[in-house]
Order: sequence, then structure tokens, then C-alpha cells
Amino acid sequence: MKKTLIKISSLILIIALLISLAVTAFAKSDAFAEEAYVNIVTFSDCQDTGMGAYKRFGKVLKVMKDDGMPQPDSLLMGGDYTKILADYATPGMIQLREHYVNTYPQGDPDDIICIQGNHDQKVAGFYPTGMYDMGTYCLFIMNEDDFPWKQSAGKKNEATVKATAEKLDNTLNSMISSDDLRPVIVLTHVPLHHTLRNSAGDNMYASYIFNVLNKAAEKLDIIFIFGHNHSGTHDDYIGGSVNYMAPGDSIRIPLSDKAGEDCYTNETLNFTYTNCGYIGYAENSKTDTSTNVLTLGAIRFFADKIVILKYTEDGLFCEDEIDRINPADESAMQAATQAKNMQRNNQSIWEFELSFFGPIIRFIMKIFA
Repeated sequence: MKKTLIKISSLILIIALLISLAVTAFAKSDAFAEEAYVNIVTFSDCQDTGMGAYKRFGKVLKVMKDDGMPQPDSLLMGGDYTKILADYATPGMIQLREHYVNTYPQGDPDDIICIQGNHDQKVAGFYPTGMYDMGTYCLFIMNEDDFPWKQSAGKKNEATVKATAEKLDNTLNSMISSDDLRPVIVLTHVPLHHTLRNSAGDNMYASYIFNVLNKAAEKLDIIFIFGHNHSGTHDDYIGGSVNYMAPGDSIRIPLSDKAGEDCYTNETLNFTYTNCGYIGYAENSKTDTSTNVLTLGAIRFFADKIVILKYTEDGLFCEDEIDRINPADESAMQAATQAKNMQRNNQSIWEFELSFFGPIIRFIMKIFA
């Protein structure tokens, strides 16, 4: 009888332990306990063999949804869609749209805003570089053609970056002068900070962009998000594949007159600086404090703060928040986002590509699901 009771007690303990582990495994975080008036998903760099990165996008997006993420107002993709197809991004962009509506059936695939990376030729589905009114916030897109990664080829690339910086400066100054104090997200593929890649001329003229943003950020809430580096030795010193720098942090900015391992100046950030989240691959980190996990990011706007999240397939990875210098009033919080009003490079070609490639890609996705 005593042995039987011991067996029963042991069985009960095992069952209780398994239930506890199951609850822990599927427990939600409280990341979405507070309701934001805007929820934005960010990610970049799908480069992977086959369809792995796109499947990962769907998986992590579902993890975010299961954790409480409302249907996103927009999804910002920071470039680089393939390792094959001669840098033709459209099939990858269509896969992202399919995975999105599979996760959020009521979602509008046009809410995925894709920009050009250094491994992408310009395609119809990209939006031209410039500022877009998204209703509750403003979005400035910098395509790789207008902020290239290889900037060491003489005055032509310097002139290109200068022109983009001037366009950005005029737009932000116009917002400030008209008392438009909505948050601004700057979406690029190429980052601003100095890395070992700078020795080959990577983002050598980033200071022109940085100076514009840092000045405007004295009066505007600005978030700069980027892709490109995949962690490794490039971003170890700011966190690897998951990084976040807040206003007041020190950042290394490349010198515009020469490139090299030590060619940078330390500047103090006035704006928020973080990567989109890599979903294709992340290179091995070189330090114990650096990360190389694959993530999707989220940006959430509240009246008085902005919250930045990163999610992996295992759930919430990290959470950061900053106080806004321009708290939102009630009217700004209720304005609908306007992704559908954005004008692509060529809408008619894009619509043809969707109708032609869409059924083919959906068929392939079903085969390799």
C-alpha cells in the first residue's frame, strides 16, 4: 500500500512538473499588456538558401501575434531579399506578403513596405527615396541607390549621399517649421555607425546623414533603423545582431575624408538607433556580450513613450523604451496610417508581377510548407 502511494505521489509530481513546463513554454510576456496606438513590425536581410528566411519571418510573426501583438499598422523591411535570382527582389517580396496574410488573415499585404538593399536591383515594388505621411507618424525611406554601401569610389558617391542628406534636411526642417511633431522613422539598409567594413569604404559619408538627423532630433522624436551588417565583427561593439542605442549614447561615425579601422569620431546620439532585425542569417559574434540571434523587431508608439521590442522564435528577446520629447495629443493618436497611399516605382508593373508570380509562388510555398 505504501509503495502504491509513493508511485501515485511520484506520478502526480511528474504530471505537475510537465504541466508547469508546458505553461512556462507557452507563457505570454506582458509586452503587449499596455495598448499602443501604433504597432510596427521591422525586419531585414532575407538572404538564405531557399525559403528558410521567409518561413522564419512567418514563424516569428506568429510568435509575436500569440504574445499579443495586434495586427500591425505597417511592416518595414530594410532590404536584401535573395542570394539568387540575380538580385531580383520581387518573388521574395511576394513570399513575405503571403506569410503575412497567413498570420494575420485580415491584414493588408500592402502594409509591408519594402526598400532596396545592396543586393537588390531596383524593382517596381520599391518606393522611391523620400518622406511619406503615414498618418500617425512619418516615414523617410533611403534606398541603397541613394545611400549606397560602397562609398569609396570618389566624388560621385559623396555627391549622392550629400543629395540624400539635403533632401532629408529640407523635409525635417519643413516639419519643424510647420510644428508637425509626429515621430519620424528613418528606414535604410545601410547603417550610420563605423565598423570594420569602413576600411573598404562602407558608409564612408554617413556623417552627412547623421548630422542632419542629430540636429533635427533636438526637436523631433526620430528612430533610425537599418539592416546590412548581420552582426559578426561589424556590430559587436553595439550588441551584434540585436542592438539598441538611445539618445545620449555615444556612437562612432565614419570620417568623410578617409576610410579605415580607426577613422571615426565619437558623437552623442540625439535619436534612437537600432537595427531592423535579421531573419536570414547572423554571423558569429566575436565577444561574449554580443548576440547573433535572428529576430523581428517591433516599434510601438504611446502618447508619452516609444517602446522597441525584438522577438525570436522562442519569444520576447528584449524590450527598451524611451521617453518622447513630443508627447502625442489625442488627434495624432487617432489618425489612421496611410501605407496604401504610397506610390511605388511603377504600380502597373508591380500589379502585373503580383498577378503573374503570385499563383506560382503560392503553389511552391504549399509544396515546401
